[in-house]
Amino acid sequence: MKKILVAAATFIAVLGSGATFGDSHEAENRRFVPVETFTCNYLDGKGPADLDAIIGRWNAWMDEHDQYDYFAVTLTPFYFGSDTFDVAWLGSWPGGEAMGRGQDLWVDEGSEINAGFFEVLSCDTHSNFAATELKTPGGPPPESFLLTFSDCKGPDSSEAWDQLMSGVDAWSAYQTENGYHQGSWMMFPVYGGGGAEFDFKWLQGFDNHTQLGQDYQRFSDNADWKKKGELLGAYMDCDEARVYQGTVRRQPASEE
Repeated sequence: MKKILVAAATFIAVLGSGATFGDSHEAENRRFVPVETFTCNYLDGKGPADLDAIIGRWNAWMDEHDQYDYFAVTLTPFYFGSDTFDVAWLGSWPGGEAMGRGQDLWVDEGSEINAGFFEVLSCDTHSNFAATELKTPGGPPPESFLLTFSDCKGPDSSEAWDQLMSGVDAWSAYQTENGYHQGSWMMFPVYGGGGAEFDFKWLQGFDNHTQLGQDYQRFSDNADWKKKGELLGAYMDCDEARVYQGTVRRQPASEE
C-alpha cells in the first residue's frame, strides 16, 4: 500500500504542477493522457461479428455527435493465463477536459448505443488510467497490431521514483539507439480498480509478431537483460507480460 500511495502522490504532483520527475528531466515535461479500459466476455450466442456490428453503430453515433478526439482499440488475448477475458476495450483522449466532455455526452445521450454493447458483452471491469509515453512507436498503429501488458511495482520513496524515471528514459534511449521496434508506455491506475496489487502497468506495442520476435531475439542476443537490469532492476519489479492482438476501432481526426 505504501508504494501505491507514493506512486499516486508522485503522479498527482506531476499532473497538478506541470513539473517533471526529478532534476534529470528538467528539459522535458512528462505528459499524461487519460485512458479507459473495459474487460468483457461475450454473452451466450454472441461473438466477434455481433461486436463488429455494434461498433459500427457506435462509430456512426460518434461521427453524428462530432466526437473526433477519441482513440479506441479492442484487444483479444494471444499469450495469456487462466484468469483472462474474451475481449478488452482500450480508449484514450488527448486530455482530461476532452475525456469529461465525452463522458458527459455518453451519459446524457448514449444510453441506446450503450445498451447495444451490453446485448453482446458482459463487462466486469471499467477502469481509468493516466498514461505517459516512454518510447514512441514511430507512427500511428496499423489497423491490427500487438500490445503487451505487465503489472509492475515501483520503489517506496519519491527519490527512488526519480531514479526509476531516469532509468526508464535511459532504457528507452538505449532501445532506440539499438533498433528496437516497440513503443512503450506506463499507465498509472486512477479510478475503478480498488485494491490494485501493482503501481503501474508497463505496455509495449508492436506492428506485428515479426517485430515482436525481432525484439525478443535482439534482447537475448545482445544480453540486453543486463542493461535493463542495470538501469531499472533496483527500482521496479514486473510480472510476465500478457500479449494481445489489437484492432483499431476509431482514430482521432487528423490535424490539418
